[in-house]
Amino acid sequence: MRPIGLHVRLKSGLADVLQAVDELALNVVQSFLITESNKYASLSDKLIDRFTKAKKQQDFLYFVHAAYWSGLHDIKSKMFTSLKQEMSIAQDLQSDGIVVHIGAGKAGMSQKDKALYVAESINELSVMYPQVKLILENSPHAGRNFGGNIDDFAVLMDCVEDKSFINFCVDTAHAFVFGYNLANQRKLDDFLHQIDSIFEASNMALIHFNDAVDKCGSYIDKHEVPGEGLIGKNALQHCMNSQSFKDLPIIMELSSSCQDSYPNILNTVKSWDDQG
Repeated sequence: MRPIGLHVRLKSGLADVLQAVDELALNVVQSFLITESNKYASLSDKLIDRFTKAKKQQDFLYFVHAAYWSGLHDIKSKMFTSLKQEMSIAQDLQSDGIVVHIGAGKAGMSQKDKALYVAESINELSVMYPQVKLILENSPHAGRNFGGNIDDFAVLMDCVEDKSFINFCVDTAHAFVFGYNLANQRKLDDFLHQIDSIFEASNMALIHFNDAVDKCGSYIDKHEVPGEGLIGKNALQHCMNSQSFKDLPIIMELSSSCQDSYPNILNTVKSWDDQG
């Protein structure tokens, strides 16, 4: 069965992930390493051992989402130091990958210069943590940010030494608010063709399967339950079953306000899957 799951917010620590897996019968889950109080969760050797054993026994995929203060734009920055620490933890937890927002470059930098800075960081990580899957996510923002325009990743791939080390996560809501009108069938097909022309299937790792609250091109990153936002059910269902994404795990990043509806939302999205 195709892995379809949720991003879990940590109230106390990784025990919240295990609880969600149990209660919602999840076969894929994602979390930050920070709690809702904006502090890194306590991770003793005992807790890590418990988590990795449970992951193996219950056979679920676990993706770490890097903190928003972690990034790839400057190898000498605190953002990159933070990311290296999270990569190390992701390795200890035997995660299936760490999802990263690339971040913003310095003002006035060209697309190629931004790509070179990001590639320098990626090249170092590929040497330090070759066994951790680095997963780059498309951005909802323009301006100095890198990775909102899907073509940015084609430029980046040309600059990276070990191309097999890079993996990608496409967030549907991010793409929509950046300016890709997925609600329009022709433009959705163009977007999927662009994805296929840039990314090898082996480099695709995950879908962040989110609907959007705000209009296409707004740059406002606010998620809605799939099928209840401006992208809509038909477009999202077409997207998840397209050749580009049909074999990928799905993570929904839902508001805690609809927590009571999580089981119904999961069942609904599973019913959209042609492989279900």
